[in-house]
Amino acid sequence: TLGVQQVLSPIGFLPVPWQGCRMPAVDTVLLPLCVGLTLLGIIITGLAWRRGRRGRVVQGVGLALAPVALYFSGLLRLLWNGAVAVGSWASKVIFSPAVWFGLSLLALCVVLWVVGGFLARRAPARVKAARTPAVASGSGQPAVTGKTSAPAKSAGSAGKGKAAAPVDEDMAEIEALLKSRGIQ
Repeated sequence: TLGVQQVLSPIGFLPVPWQGCRMPAVDTVLLPLCVGLTLLGIIITGLAWRRGRRGRVVQGVGLALAPVALYFSGLLRLLWNGAVAVGSWASKVIFSPAVWFGLSLLALCVVLWVVGGFLARRAPARVKAARTPAVASGSGQPAVTGKTSAPAKSAGSAGKGKAAAPVDEDMAEIEALLKSRGIQ
């Protein structure tokens, strides 16, 4: 009679919500949580309705339905399992030298990546500064230095002020090119 009773009454064989010292069953926690979050969202949406914010009401309904939609689609269980996995990993971090070594290596990777980025940003400026005088002297034009004398004023430019000293080597090359073509 015990076999017949098992087939006819599956209620006595439901899994226990709290399995010893383990995490509770997923559905025991997630379904009430989703229903609670949905009810809270509907209450807040009702308050927005009373204040006359129709656009916020539509957004609130969509947001209130999201926990239930995540639960029924199975994505909430996926997030739950991910959170449990991260929690169990974090509990093992405290006493595991291998994990601390791995985290130290990961931190070193991040530091090297950031320092490499700073060096990569600064390196092209130094290469340009070293290469520009060689290119300028090779092209037949005088190399431009930080100290320049004020150009002689012609009759056409008597009303204008002094030309500012070029700050950047690239700009100095552009100015020299424009002057060679007669553009002031």
